[in-house]
Amino acid sequence: MRTLILMLGLPDMSTPQLVVFLAIVGVGLLLFGWISDMLLRDGAFGIILNGVIITGGAIGGTLLWRKLGYTIGTNPALTTSLVALGSGLALLILLTVIRRWL
Repeated sequence: MRTLILMLGLPDMSTPQLVVFLAIVGVGLLLFGWISDMLLRDGAFGIILNGVIITGGAIGGTLLWRKLGYTIGTNPALTTSLVALGSGLALLILLTVIRRWL
């Protein structure tokens, strides 16, 4: 788990900090899932699955962004956050379109 956190560019954390971080991620996962469930209505996958899809897309997009080594602007944390949000939402929208099309 620590390796994944370091690969995402987050600092090394002690165990209590890691537990708090994971709790915040879990609440964010449910919040994003709930908001996307309200916006997509019938095309949604459900609150938990929407959150998992967004989180998976965000992690994948962030890892790919760091692997390619692109830098935009002077604040890399802001750029990484925007890339994570965009890639997570893009994956959710793509899967929703594929689900409705099939």
